Amino acid sequence: MIIEKRKFENRKLLMEFLEDRVFHVTTLAAFEGIQQAGKIQNNRSGTLPINTSSMSSYGRLHGHVCLFDLRNKSEEVIQHTLDCYYFLGPTWFMKHGRKYINWHLVYLFLKEEWFSELIPNSAAFAHLRQKEEYLQVIPDTEVWINECVPLTWIEKALVVKIRETAPDRSTPSGMYYWALMRANDKC
Repeated sequence: MIIEKRKFENRKLLMEFLEDRVFHVTTLAAFEGIQQAGKIQNNRSGTLPINTSSMSSYGRLHGHVCLFDLRNKSEEVIQHTLDCYYFLGPTWFMKHGRKYINWHLVYLFLKEEWFSELIPNSAAFAHLRQKEEYLQVIPDTEVWINECVPLTWIEKALVVKIRETAPDRSTPSGMYYWALMRANDKC
């Protein structure tokens, strides 16, 4: 597996690395655990950190590893995915600072030879029709691999550091950000 490191201040440039790829996104800290385990493990048990939308995730609850499949996807489909799950910098992965917001993300690109193992997005909707049980799924681009993804299936790990200036205190997002910072005693 190739490990490539990049810094970005423009997420459009990052998107160029992700277009037409199949990948799993995680934090740098989680990637270190993945390297030790030699695989990306599913989180069916919930023992790994999860965000609130993962509580009812189709993939997690079925013991699958979640990935994004951006192959042959239109700009509209990709934008809809970003509206559902902002994989260019999920808020629960950010680290707050006085002047900057930082993300240390890792994008793990699946080798083409393992695309046949992908469980298509349509499987979640088939489950909904059969069981009449709604589970969280990102339409069109979220796909899965059952149980785990061995690191030997990963072509490249793109280790990304994203740094943005903290928001202006006078904006609504800035007021929220700085209130959060005060609550966490970080400023």
